[in-house]
Formats: sequence, C-alpha cells, structure tokens
Amino acid sequence: MATFNIEGAEIETASFEELGAVYDLSKPVDTFFRDRYFGNPIYLNNEDKVPVGDIKTYIPLAPAVLPTAQGRVIKDKVELNIRHIPAPYFKPSVVVEPLSKIDAKLQKLLQAMKVVATKGIGVPPTMQDEWDMAAANAYWLIRQSLTARIIMMCRDALLYGKVVVEGDDNAGVTVDFGRHVDLNFSPLIPWDQEGATPYRDIRKIVKNLVKHGKRRPVDAQMSSRVFDAMTDDKEFNEKFTASKDTNATRVFDGGFGGETEAKLRGTVDGINFWTYDVEFEKEDGTSELMIPEDGFWLISELNNPLYYCMIKHRKNPAKLAMELMPYHVYSNNPPIDEFIADSSPLPVTINKNGACGGTGFITL
Repeated sequence: MATFNIEGAEIETASFEELGAVYDLSKPVDTFFRDRYFGNPIYLNNEDKVPVGDIKTYIPLAPAVLPTAQGRVIKDKVELNIRHIPAPYFKPSVVVEPLSKIDAKLQKLLQAMKVVATKGIGVPPTMQDEWDMAAANAYWLIRQSLTARIIMMCRDALLYGKVVVEGDDNAGVTVDFGRHVDLNFSPLIPWDQEGATPYRDIRKIVKNLVKHGKRRPVDAQMSSRVFDAMTDDKEFNEKFTASKDTNATRVFDGGFGGETEAKLRGTVDGINFWTYDVEFEKEDGTSELMIPEDGFWLISELNNPLYYCMIKHRKNPAKLAMELMPYHVYSNNPPIDEFIADSSPLPVTINKNGACGGTGFITL
C-alpha cells in the first residue's frame, strides 16, 4: 500500500494482496496451456540459473530486461552444451493514473472485494475510488503481460522444443532443447485436400514420438479447422469405429458451436483430442493463435516444470524466488505512483522429445 498527496488529499492505493485477489477472480488470461502442461512450479531461491542438464543453447543468454538497467545490445551467438542456463528476467511497469474509461466488470469486482465502496445511483466516485480503480487496472496490466509471456514460453518449449524471448533492449534469449528433427512433422497432403491420409499421418507421428521420446502420446492439440478436416476423413472414421460394438460411422460427434477456450473433443485410443483457438494480442498490435490454424501436435508429457528464479532487488534481501514481486516507485514532485513487477521464469520440458507435429495440416 502506498500513501501520497494528490491536490491536497491523502490517497492510499490498495495493497498488492487485495489487488492480487481481485486479479485471481477476474481471470483475464487463458492459462490452460500452462496449467495442463507446466503445472509443476519450482522456486529456485538464491539462484538465477535453471538446472536443465545437457541441452543445446545459445549464449550469451542475456535477460530480456536486466534487473538493474534497461539492458544492452548483445549480438554474438555461441553454441555449446551446458548444465545450467540463466532464466530470462522481466520487469513490466505501469504508471497508476485515474482513467477516463472505467471497466464495469473490474469496478464490480473491486466493490465485491470491498476495495472500492459501492455508491448509490448517480453518486460519482471519490478521488480515492478513482485511484483504487487505477491501481487495480495497472496491476491487472502487469499481471496480464507476465502471464501471457509465460504461457507463450510454455507453448514454445513444448511444441517447438525451444524458448525464444525477444526484448526491446537486447537481442533476447534463445534456449534450444535439442529436439530431434524427425519430430517436426508436416503431412505430404494437407488434410482438407483430396488424397489426404490423416489416419496414416497420425500413425507416423506416434511412431516418431515413441522412437525418439520413448513415450506414447496422451494429448493431441490442434485448431478447430484441423479437427474438422481430420474428422471428415473416411479412413480415419472407419479405422477407429471398426473396433467399436456400435453402428457409429464417425469417431467424434459433430457440432456447430465455436469454442475459443480449450475444448476436449473426445478420447480415442488413449489420446485426448483437444482443440484450442485462443488468441493473444502481441506488443506490435498483431495477434497470434496459441495453436497455429494449420497446426497439429501429439504430446506425451504433461507434468513439466516451470521454474522461477530469485528476484534480484534490494526489497528481496533473502534472494527468494517467486512468481512475481510487485512494488511501488513513487515520486512526490510530480506525484507519480508507478507499479513495477519483477519475474524470472523459465519453462523446461522433462522430455526434449516429448511432442511431435507441426504446421501444414490444412490449406491456409
């Protein structure tokens, strides 16, 4: 909680504990990918490196934002095998200031959590209320940005076998886990074209995964368009319905409704078939689908670790690791309250060859 003077009035912003509780209720970012595949958080106190064994990586591994500076340009790349790699370091910041547009959902949450007083109809918010809503909005933006960044890192580590973090003030971080090239798979004929063989393609993917990853798949991830092309294939349906003691002619029930969140379409031969069409807005204003529109992957590992390294800040003298450490930076002249949060995460796959697939499964 910060206390400061605005236009002669003493203003207290809500505590980070209160704002965190509001954020947890609001759930502004879809965390399915992190929760399902990297639901094992590990905190490395007094460590800024992650023990990952002998993996292929590129150095120098500069953090996306240095803990004590704006960063520096790093251009050299050297490839080698090492047993520990530094985790990226993030430090998003937002200036707390009253907004001309009020998010009605956020305001109701703040009122329900007793952070902002409930007013009668036609009663304007007080200056204290305006600053509390501004603080909640700033905290929300910081948590959103960090959560989205971590989820994209989890996606990249699992599906592509590498983590790439691009920063505004340096060349970024690239960690390549050394996935076998055979696990990057695209069909010879897209599944929405004449002559496509989805059933045989999936069998090839399973064989590649077992050969190089030593595990059979438990999940399939794809877009809804890829799912529709796969389930419309005659051979696919015949192969999987032949062993059933029913008159069914299709493996999966059809449906017209759309789902942007993760949707379990069914389980076949021990594999959960998911569609996932959620979209993230990027910093440059463009958007990106979590699962590419023409993408399909089989995944054999669910319990991958998500490491959090220590926060390098004077307010953390014990050098503890945590998901994020929010704090205020306050100036009296002019009166500015800025929220900043430090975080140093790195998702690591327990099996570098734990997924097989790629893009090109439908025609775009």
